[in-house]
Amino acid sequence: MTSLAVQDLKRPRELRDILAREREVFITKDGRPFAIMVGVDAEGAENALREVRRAMFSAAVSRARARNRAQPISAAEIGREVAASRKPCAS
Repeated sequence: MTSLAVQDLKRPRELRDILAREREVFITKDGRPFAIMVGVDAEGAENALREVRRAMFSAAVSRARARNRAQPISAAEIGREVAASRKPCAS
């Protein structure tokens, strides 16, 4: 996948050309990827965003499951977390 430095985002024509050709590009900061830009059609933008969010959520769930397999948590720990989340917030 092509990458583009964050400072190069000031060159919109180059960005449009890359997205038209590649459909996606890594945006880098200090030489390291920190964002992904994906080209979309105007009519499909909302659906594309929904799909990206779905994929990111699925990946997060998979990572959490893998962490839990590597270091399972006890039922008591789960109970404490649930109880803490149910405490009323002080306003």
